[in-house]
Amino acid sequence: MTEKKAIHKIGSHSMDKSITLPPDEIFRNLENAKRFAIDIGGSLTKLAYYSTVQHKVAKVRSFDHSAKETDGDPLYEISVQEEITARLHFIKFENAYIETCLDFIKDHLVNTETKVIKATGGGAYKFKDLIEKKLKLKVDKEDEMTCLIKGCNFVLKNIPHEAFVYAKHADSEFRFQNTHPDIFPYLLINIGSGVSIVKVEAEDKFERIGGSSIGGGTFWGLGALLTKTKRFDELLQLASKGQHTNVDMLVKDIYGGAYGSLGLTGDLIASSFGKSATTDKEFSKEDMAKSLLHMISNDIGQLACLYAKLHNLTRVYFGGFFIRGHPVTMHTITYSINFFTKGEVQALFLRHEGYLGAIGAFLKGAEEDSKLLLCTQSNCFIYAAVSVVCFTYLELCWQLWSHECISRMDRLDRQLVNLPLLQDPTSYIPDTVDLTEDALAREYWLYCFEDALDGVVKRAIASQKDQPEAVERAEKFRQKYRHKVQTLRHQPFAYGSLTVRSLLDTREHCLNEFNFPDPYSKIKQKENDMALKYYLKVVKSVEELSWEQRQFTLVKGLLAGNVFDWGAKAVSDVLESDPEFGFEQAKQQLQERPWLVDAYNQWIERLKGPPHKCALFFVDNSGIDIILGVFPFIRELLVRGTEVVLASNSGPALNDVTNSELQILTERIAAMDPVIHAALKEDRLALVQNGSSSPCLDLRYNVLPPYYRLDKVLATVVRERGTDLVIIEGMGRAIHTNYYAMLSCESLKLAVIKNSWLAERLGGKIFSVVFKYEVPSKAQGQH
Repeated sequence: MTEKKAIHKIGSHSMDKSITLPPDEIFRNLENAKRFAIDIGGSLTKLAYYSTVQHKVAKVRSFDHSAKETDGDPLYEISVQEEITARLHFIKFENAYIETCLDFIKDHLVNTETKVIKATGGGAYKFKDLIEKKLKLKVDKEDEMTCLIKGCNFVLKNIPHEAFVYAKHADSEFRFQNTHPDIFPYLLINIGSGVSIVKVEAEDKFERIGGSSIGGGTFWGLGALLTKTKRFDELLQLASKGQHTNVDMLVKDIYGGAYGSLGLTGDLIASSFGKSATTDKEFSKEDMAKSLLHMISNDIGQLACLYAKLHNLTRVYFGGFFIRGHPVTMHTITYSINFFTKGEVQALFLRHEGYLGAIGAFLKGAEEDSKLLLCTQSNCFIYAAVSVVCFTYLELCWQLWSHECISRMDRLDRQLVNLPLLQDPTSYIPDTVDLTEDALAREYWLYCFEDALDGVVKRAIASQKDQPEAVERAEKFRQKYRHKVQTLRHQPFAYGSLTVRSLLDTREHCLNEFNFPDPYSKIKQKENDMALKYYLKVVKSVEELSWEQRQFTLVKGLLAGNVFDWGAKAVSDVLESDPEFGFEQAKQQLQERPWLVDAYNQWIERLKGPPHKCALFFVDNSGIDIILGVFPFIRELLVRGTEVVLASNSGPALNDVTNSELQILTERIAAMDPVIHAALKEDRLALVQNGSSSPCLDLRYNVLPPYYRLDKVLATVVRERGTDLVIIEGMGRAIHTNYYAMLSCESLKLAVIKNSWLAERLGGKIFSVVFKYEVPSKAQGQH
């Protein structure tokens, strides 16, 4: 995007672009804005507020034990209900426009419920009287450092891919860090007008151990004097076009090359602005801005190194609005840190660097609000991704990181934890391929998702035929998701880490945004009804086989059931064009043994040993998959004496079976099958939510859409039942995610590859089979 077009997109007056508001849709839901907080620094005012959002959710009716059902009755009833959730938003203003900022707050955010405004930063004192006069509210001042650390702790613990390493010359410039609850100790370098250096040892234990007067305000002030440019972002824009070597004196300018004995390369800056004293010429604004940016960034980087080494800290985070995702700034700080610590310390940047204080102030207020009660004792918090609404051109690229990440703030009623069976939760990475690093895979999957859009739109409209506006909403969904995909072609890091999982989940999120909560609901209902009619026939045919034949037939049935995935375009095309395509036809499509990944022999040998104590099965699709594939398979485990826990999605995603649907299906199967009936009655078969609304599976505790939350109930069941086998089924859960997941018990990962490109890349063909049985080393030889 050109600067001219970008500025035009924000506002028509480029000279006033730091205060010209973006299009109205960015501020949607302002009429529902509730609590807000403000952080006024030396140069910028940051505003945080949350608003309630009404959206639709799909529900199925509970199984009615008292109703007398006939073959013609529908299995369950689908309804769409309204649900209210909350979202957290952020806006920034320059302090020069503080009165305009307050007018904005008064016009849009102050409602009858608002009595107090939480304020932090130096401006909370400086502008206290003005704020109270303008808004007619009491200003409740919060300590700046407390809010800063509270906000930082929050994003580090709760926002996936919040922190990242910047490597300019690497294939993947941005390397995102996994979210982990153990974040302490760390060093925070907060770069605002000046610099504060804070050592953080625990949630409420921190100390400002140093600082500097040379910070963002210095860059802005000196930059204005040197270039006559008054806007901070315009200075950064100038710097991005400059060549600092025209102004700075380098080592090679003094020594004619490198100073090898001291380890100084020739390109190292020996003296910032050094050439300006000895060269009789005019320097360009761009070159001076670049030199100034290097000078201040290097100074901050060296200070950070010294304090990190002094206090023996290896995690150093940079916050504040000085960085703004600017590549030159991040590269300079990273280079400085690496140079002075010899690579022992990493510079870590934050996606929401400038809003830490505002987050902290908001959370302080929320803790005091009974309507936003934080369940801190049960590890429930206000979980939110922040949406950065920026008013300046230079931040447009950085805005892509978070502008679309307005997230629900769930008032959670369940604890959310890691799967206890992960060998090492700190090293667990769910995604198999990082598309930011694999350009070939990235191009293919972006094409694949864009190519599948027509089918998704068609399905969304079909799910709401009785609603005339569905066509318009579906078209808006198409435009938004296509825009995201096209953005990712040019900026793979635009929304954080890029994986097949993130592409799937973003699509689900967009569908929900335009009130398509369950586009495949009618398909699932129809396929569930149909598959139930064949259940007893499948079970009876299996029971007539010998033991070895039975085991292979059950596995083959499980794989054949997994073919019925409407998320795979090759499959959805077949299902739409050939309504007669069924269970037996799917079996015929499967790859003959040996499979692409084939550990079936090892699995059979294990089954000849003692039964497992408890199997945790992460299930996949509705219809034939769950009814004719999964249930006969787990029935055999139950007969062997193994308890079974079926974990299904908490919310809809594609044609995946949800927990509420599975409850009804299981009741119906139990009414036909005495083995399932007895297992339910004796509590040897349990149904639990996996906490997710995604086609993929993240076994960590996360908080962003589509709400990966491993429910504590599931984790408790896993522990109490002594689970010693985990089965993960499907491409999304076992191939795109968790293929390399290391568990502390036996695991079975199985899927049919329903994408020809992926199959060929793995060395197979479409409908190739992955049957991966793994035993942790410590368990080898115990059976």
